[in-house]
Amino acid sequence: MGAKENILKNLRMKIKSLCVFNSIKEDVVVNKLYRIMDLLDNKEDIDIILDSYNDFTYELINNNGGSLKRYFIDKLISKENLLSKTVEERDTDKISYIKDVANKELSYIKEISEVNSREIKEIIISSYNLDETESIIIESLMDWNNNMEDGYKNSPSYIDKFKKSIFDSRDWNNTLDNLIDFYKKYGCGEFATYRAFVWENSNNVGNLKGIDKPDPVRLSELIGYKSQQEEIIKNTLNFLKGYSANNILLYGDRGTGKSSTVKAIINEYYSMGLRLVELKKENLRDFTKIIRLLKNKPQKFIIFIDDLVFEENEDSYSAMKTILDGGVENRPDNMIIYATTNRRHLVKETFADRAGLGSSNSNEEIYANDTIQEKLSLSDRFGITISFMSPDQNKFFEIVEGLVKARGIEVDREYLFKEAKKWELWYNGRSARTARQFVDWLEGEIGAGEEG
Repeated sequence: MGAKENILKNLRMKIKSLCVFNSIKEDVVVNKLYRIMDLLDNKEDIDIILDSYNDFTYELINNNGGSLKRYFIDKLISKENLLSKTVEERDTDKISYIKDVANKELSYIKEISEVNSREIKEIIISSYNLDETESIIIESLMDWNNNMEDGYKNSPSYIDKFKKSIFDSRDWNNTLDNLIDFYKKYGCGEFATYRAFVWENSNNVGNLKGIDKPDPVRLSELIGYKSQQEEIIKNTLNFLKGYSANNILLYGDRGTGKSSTVKAIINEYYSMGLRLVELKKENLRDFTKIIRLLKNKPQKFIIFIDDLVFEENEDSYSAMKTILDGGVENRPDNMIIYATTNRRHLVKETFADRAGLGSSNSNEEIYANDTIQEKLSLSDRFGITISFMSPDQNKFFEIVEGLVKARGIEVDREYLFKEAKKWELWYNGRSARTARQFVDWLEGEIGAGEEG
């Protein structure tokens, strides 16, 4: 057995020896890499070797573009492991206990990550005594590249900057303290990878699903509601800094940017550890499950409930009341609730409710009035209520003009206002959403006119 074959055999053993980073060992791509090494060590049939090589290469390129080193670094962030869980538990004794092993395993992972396709091909050719034609076929197999640094250049993401620092490090075991600090601040796995989640419930089984491409809207794009934004930002920053903060109800007309403001807040402050979990009204009963899942995470979570309104005698009403008042299992300090609604009072009222009809008994009328007051008080359980009202004509034009300026569209001001007024009358009235839709149309029209 040659020196290179021995190196592969040793690396195969190092993959199997991973304990602190055991989740990497169980990864599908790493398993396919291990299989190539195992097949070569056992001198399996060349056809099986080729199938295995291509199977691994396809999986690697399909997952991250073809850099094995970058793939391993990604897994240190995106897959929970014994070290990240121990850091999350804040168990300093256990961290000290496993640090030496973690150090050694990081050096192993770096070695494994530097296996390259050229070396594998050379081993195949030398091990099977292939002729010239067969050797050319092996050499023409698709390569993977361990020098793809471009994936970490010019990225605003704190995650990618951290990955780049590991990529550039000559000894990964020297990065252990930085890795621990990263886990403390940002966590590991999906909570470090995603900034926004949706809570899904299927057959009474709930789970968080990370959103690959969340709405990229930024606060600078939301024109016309500066005072509302400032109040939400202040509350959010207090929350992030560990100070007292309130649940917020964003109330107002449709299309005024309530939901977009919450999403923009996440895009603005996710690098400070802020995350969003969108929770549908019908899943409010799962709130205790969400608490248990998130309470020990280092991130701060906005639980976002969009378009909140309740029907008469709806079960989720009681769940919402319990959440806001605090149940047996209190909401942890790393969780806050932001909700939007088009109704100032969150329970739909019937005409009979409003008129006090439906009962001829005076006691029943008193009890009915208590019930109505209880319904109307739900919105008051939010610490802060912020109103988003439809803009008047001047404010609408201000929003349109601000969007046009932000996008760098050059257009005559008189023509702009004339067309904006027509759009408002023909379509959905005056709102921030209508203004954005109009500017989308305008930008397309101008672009099409320039091409023509």
